[in-house]
Amino acid sequence: MATDNTDKAAKEAARAAAKKRLADALAEREKGHAAVDTAFWSKVRDEIDSGALRQVDAVDALGYSREYIRKQIKSLTD
Repeated sequence: MATDNTDKAAKEAARAAAKKRLADALAEREKGHAAVDTAFWSKVRDEIDSGALRQVDAVDALGYSREYIRKQIKSLTD
């Protein structure tokens, strides 16, 4: 009987540890996505700020609305 409880407790502990590893991996993935997004929108902002293109040109190139591009760029400074 004690062996069954010990096995069950060990399996639950292993399951909890695996869930934590997955949650940590997800958090790391989200950090990576955020970093990529920041780098992308920084490049868009830099192109617009350099005068190489206008915001409307970015709309044509990217397929996002002007408002969405504006908000993404604004969020870089917030």
